Parts: sequence; structure tokens; C-alpha cells
Amino acid sequence: MGRYENFPEVIHGVARFAFKSPTKKVQQAVLRALQQLNQEACGLNAIALHLSPDIEVSFEVGAAEDFEFNYLDKEELDRFQKGIVEKEMAILDFFCVVRYHVVNDRGKRVPLKFDYHLLRFMFQENSMELRICHERGTQRVPLEDLVIFITKRINEEPSKKRQKLLNLEYLRTL
Repeated sequence: MGRYENFPEVIHGVARFAFKSPTKKVQQAVLRALQQLNQEACGLNAIALHLSPDIEVSFEVGAAEDFEFNYLDKEELDRFQKGIVEKEMAILDFFCVVRYHVVNDRGKRVPLKFDYHLLRFMFQENSMELRICHERGTQRVPLEDLVIFITKRINEEPSKKRQKLLNLEYLRTL
């Protein structure tokens, strides 16, 4: 549960974070944030200000289990969170599709080429590393912007309580 056995060796981006909260709390926040992305759509400029607001972005995120990914819906979120309560996980892997659409003159949503990413969250005491592999697609959203967007989403819930869960220490893309 949580680990994809065929995670690629070629990595296109690495980010390191520090945190002071218990690791289980961080893992649950990561899961909640990614599950919530499955239910939303936004303009491309919500991810990166310099990108077009005319393109709609939505996400499709799946959580790893051995050699496959399960769509991260409410049921899957509950199952994973119960698993984390029982046993803290060192690695959480996800498949993340970034979907792009434009609305034509008739109001119809027209799909553009999607981006496919594999995300690996690796946990140690008070730190986490995120490794990203861009599998295929146009990479319309730069990996740096995707990492910052996901980090903001993870930090949203704690920030309501004036806390910051993750502090980005390092970000590098190839």
C-alpha cells in the first residue's frame, strides 16, 4: 500500500521539505490535498501566474498499490488514512495526470494533450523528499510550478490555523 514497485529511476525533479509535525499528520495532509485535487478545476494561471488563464486545468490522481494505481476518491482516501494510522509509511507514490482543456466558441470543452507524472513522497524524521518523473506530455506546467502548487495545497489546511506544515528547502528540476 502506497508504494509503486515500478517507479522509474530517471527523475526529472526533486524537492526537499522540512516539517515539525508528526510524520503521520504530514502524510494524511498529502493524501487529503491530492484527493481534493481530483474534484477541482482551475485556470492554468492558478498554478503559475505567467501561464494562460484561458486553459482549464484539472487533475486525476491515483495512489499506488504494488504495480497499479487506484483513483484517489473518498473511499480510497479513508482506506489509506486508516493504513497510516496503523503503520507510518516511508514512501507514498502517486500517478498524477494534469488535464488541460480550452472552451471553444460554442462553449464546448476541448481537450489538449495531458501531462502524466509519477510522484514519490519519501519521509524521514522531520523531512520529506518529493521526486517527480514526467512520463509524457507537453509539460505545459513547469515542474517547479507544479511542486509549488502542490505544496501550497498541502499547506492550506494547517494555514487556516496559522501553521505551515511544509517548508520548502530545496527544489531542482532537470
